[in-house]
Amino acid sequence: MRKIIHVDMDCFFAAVEMRDNPALRDIPIAIGGSRERRGVISTANYPARKFGVR
Repeated sequence: MRKIIHVDMDCFFAAVEMRDNPALRDIPIAIGGSRERRGVISTANYPARKFGVR
């Protein structure tokens, strides 16, 4: 029997940045690609989501 497991790591990349730099905990953070190349946001923390960042 094959088993498939899905793990949803909410705000994972933002959480890693906040862990590495605690000064970022309470400010909006969005993780994504280059602004010059119209990068896509891969994740945002909850303070950023309050501003509509998805």
